[in-house]
Amino acid sequence: MFVDDYEKDAYTLHTQGRSWIEVGRELGCTAAAAESFANAYRRHTDAAAAEHQTALF
Repeated sequence: MFVDDYEKDAYTLHTQGRSWIEVGRELGCTAAAAESFANAYRRHTDAAAAEHQTALF
């Protein structure tokens, strides 16, 4: 799994309550790009979690 630092930073900053505009400003990109980074991070981490999840039944 490859997670870019921008992806993780965008996700973290937004979950800490910053708007996408603020996150974009912090990362030096647009709000849309910041949101895209965070969504990519979420997809990567969800895929990794699903890969390591064991079946309950």
